[in-house]
Amino acid sequence: MSLIPLLSHWAYGGGAHAEETSRKLDDRYTHYLEKAMARPRFLLIGVIVLIAGALIAYRFVGSGFLPHMDEGGFVIDYLSPAGSALEETDRMIRKVEKIVADTPEVASFSRRTGSELGLFATQPNKGDLVVRLKPRGQRHRSSDAIVEEMRPKIQDEVPGLDIEFVQLLQDMIGDLEGNPTPIEVKIFGDDTERLAAIAEDVQPKVEKVKGVVDVVGVERGTPEVTWTIDPVAAGRLGLTVEQVSQQLQAAWLGEVATELRLLYRTIPVRVRYPDPVRLDPNRLAQTTVRGANGKVATISSLARPTESGALPIMQRENLRQMATVTGRLENRDLGSAVKEIQTALAGMKLPIGYTVEVGGQYQSQRQAFKELLLVLGIAASLVLVVLVVEFRSFTPAILILAAAPLSFGGALLMLLITRTELNVSSAMGFILLIGLVVKNGIVMIDYAHHLHEGGLPFQEAVERAARIRLRPILMTTLCTLFGLLPLALGLGAGAELQKPLALVVIGGLSLSTLVTLFAVPTFYVGLRRRSEGKTPPVPPPSAPAPAV
Repeated sequence: MSLIPLLSHWAYGGGAHAEETSRKLDDRYTHYLEKAMARPRFLLIGVIVLIAGALIAYRFVGSGFLPHMDEGGFVIDYLSPAGSALEETDRMIRKVEKIVADTPEVASFSRRTGSELGLFATQPNKGDLVVRLKPRGQRHRSSDAIVEEMRPKIQDEVPGLDIEFVQLLQDMIGDLEGNPTPIEVKIFGDDTERLAAIAEDVQPKVEKVKGVVDVVGVERGTPEVTWTIDPVAAGRLGLTVEQVSQQLQAAWLGEVATELRLLYRTIPVRVRYPDPVRLDPNRLAQTTVRGANGKVATISSLARPTESGALPIMQRENLRQMATVTGRLENRDLGSAVKEIQTALAGMKLPIGYTVEVGGQYQSQRQAFKELLLVLGIAASLVLVVLVVEFRSFTPAILILAAAPLSFGGALLMLLITRTELNVSSAMGFILLIGLVVKNGIVMIDYAHHLHEGGLPFQEAVERAARIRLRPILMTTLCTLFGLLPLALGLGAGAELQKPLALVVIGGLSLSTLVTLFAVPTFYVGLRRRSEGKTPPVPPPSAPAPAV
């Protein structure tokens, strides 16, 4: 409002700027616009077809949560069978490391097994491999293609190993929000064993769904041996049950006997039985216990061992005990996969008090879409208020705003053509369209009102405003489209994250421009004719029309 007019004045020297543009485009547009105004019913049929096409496209467009992007690496989470020793897990993972190392696109990788994977102690049969790939210029395949080739190799080489391939950013975001996997079937109930049994029935149903991979059922802990001390036998040695337990704890777990003092710290020295004794169930029974009178007895004469299998590891959500079956996706969108899973689970007969629901990133997706839909409604309402204040009438405001939902058809068609999912990024593009689409309609209708107030008949004023504003509308639209083209092509670092947004804006703005150039002026003139037919005509003001 200040700099551009000043620069234009300097550039044109204060004189009138002769229009040296092609009249062919203006004449052709005016010709087709007059035809549309003469047959508004045909244009209405075309609008109905656009609405129907948008609904059809919506049914075929896949839905997801976050955009897919090549992050230059991935994580392989693995879980060996319950009770596997650290050495056995290491032996299995070395085979996985060989497969990773033999992949030509892999630049480096690191592995963690056992404890301290997070802020908590971890079982020795769990761990992960962080794989870094070579830069895009040095490899010919995407990370998804590499994962698709690597997954069956690992499953064939190490069949007893459960693996999950996770993108780096998705793994981090999933951990932060508490939904680390795209698909998470939650079974709620009271009895842990029954929950585990239901989860074992759910797991094959999830595995049968096309596109669902890396399915992991209920995790089980390490098998345990519990020694129940006989208080009568302990009393014969002059000991209590607690005293016997303390001696066993000192023998098996150890106790700090002294400290090694260095210049800058002290190191506790723990004394315990050697590992060949502690880790051998047969030799544990020969552990000796010294009585109060100096007599020695083995633990096998004082206690009875009870072996327990690997118990299922349960979680809680909203104070309810829960078992989970998780899975990830490959060449399948989240919405259709979850819908198929829900159909497969609908026929299951559950015991009384047990329920099943689908969570994971699908639950986050539903919550995000619900909030974005609310934002879309608020944005449309605010734009409508601005339009009503601008034109002091609801008719032009609603007509201009109606181009926004019609543009959604072009956005959905662009997503369908490019095989892009409807996710959080593309949903933000729909919100952005609300403001971009109405801009062209405001430019045209506002100038039509200006010409009509100058004395021109309404239809002629609209036609002339459409002709004169054709080039500004096309210029602003093309500038926006070309500005978003690098994002739509995925050029540059991080462009894939905003690629769905750019595609939505390009598809929606392209279609909305045609709607604004033809449908908005045609319907506005038609509605004005109908309203003037019901009310007495008002003579136009006698002021002369301004020079154009």
